Amino acid sequence: MTSYQVTKQAHNHCMVCGPVKNNLDTLQLVFSQDSEGKVTAPFQVTARHQGYDGMLHGGMTSTLLDAAMTHCLFAHGVQALTAELKVRFISPVCTGQQVRVTADLVGSRRGIYQLEAQVTQGQQVLARASAKFIEPKK
Repeated sequence: MTSYQVTKQAHNHCMVCGPVKNNLDTLQLVFSQDSEGKVTAPFQVTARHQGYDGMLHGGMTSTLLDAAMTHCLFAHGVQALTAELKVRFISPVCTGQQVRVTADLVGSRRGIYQLEAQVTQGQQVLARASAKFIEPKK
């Protein structure tokens, strides 16, 4: 079992990536890791998660970005909590389209991890985020 799988086990009831058997409301996102430690997942935007008619709710966009960064940390064998999240909404995320959520670890120091994430459709960035995560006290 990889460190990613071991770390993710603590996350089994997640509303974004958990299995249906543990959470009936899960989005069931599946993140894949590349050779550089970045993670990516596709997401089909449906009317179920809209705010304004035809657009993904901004809170859902933020949730997707946060989840991608959490999974990026899992890919690096780290369990940490979001301490700060800054989201920039660039263009509406419309229902009926598939988007890609990606995240990358850009720095770490003394148990504080800095990450960046984005939601894209094709080459267009629809939203991006930066965040700081901290390892919980044991």
